[in-house]
Amino acid sequence: MLELYEWPPTRSQRAKWVLEEVGMPYSSHLLDMNAGEQKTEEYKAISPLSVVPALKSGDYTMFESVAIVLQQIDEHPERCLAPAIGTAERALYYQWSVFACAELDPALMMIFDNTMRPISQKGSYNRNLAEQGRQDFAVRADVVSKALKGRDYLLGGNFSGADILIGHSCFMATLIGVISDYPVLQAYLDRLKLRPAYQRAYNF
Repeated sequence: MLELYEWPPTRSQRAKWVLEEVGMPYSSHLLDMNAGEQKTEEYKAISPLSVVPALKSGDYTMFESVAIVLQQIDEHPERCLAPAIGTAERALYYQWSVFACAELDPALMMIFDNTMRPISQKGSYNRNLAEQGRQDFAVRADVVSKALKGRDYLLGGNFSGADILIGHSCFMATLIGVISDYPVLQAYLDRLKLRPAYQRAYNF
């Protein structure tokens, strides 16, 4: 059985969501990151940066939420969560999957680190960085909004792993309080929330 190391609400929900979508049984290990449970030497052997998520199977151990999502989808092609390799749709699938972690997440974390992360962990807030994060997110949220205009999902009418990845970023944007100016993104997230797999992954 797969073993998922998680602590909600973090990127570990991406990994949990894909496991629910593909229907793989797994056991959950909750690591209390506020108590520092992720800093043990035992867990560092699993996730060298002491972050979640991490996933152990009988064949491999891996970390990085995007990699876990993509790997699980590749292992379960019958779930049709990715377009065929070498197609134009696959190109967009890769694009949006990377966009989530390379563009949306850094902007959101810049805001979070300088407005919401406990001072005991952060030390102090930097208002300039918080504002830069908001500006960066605004540009990127507009890009995704335009791509979704007139579409249910990023690749059109078919839900894919790219929606898991971008959808989680939209979820985090809701927690941070920066999604309300983007009705297209809010409507998109509302559609994703209707999926039973989403509801199981984000039930915490």
